[in-house]
Amino acid sequence: MKRIQLGTYLEALIHVFTFGYGSRVSEWIAIDLLGYQSCGCCERKQWLNRLTNPQYDGGCDSIKLF
Repeated sequence: MKRIQLGTYLEALIHVFTFGYGSRVSEWIAIDLLGYQSCGCCERKQWLNRLTNPQYDGGCDSIKLF
């Protein structure tokens, strides 16, 4: 049985509200304004999806920025 993935639903909701620019806006705020290495989008999605599906692996650990 496939479980509800909260992170995927939240990502879709953000995508709709920001007209597809949610990732770009969050990266601009986190990286350019606040100086973080990442916006944390993938980590947030993975964490929320693991609340309902502990075996979920979004591949956030394999993402390398530099």
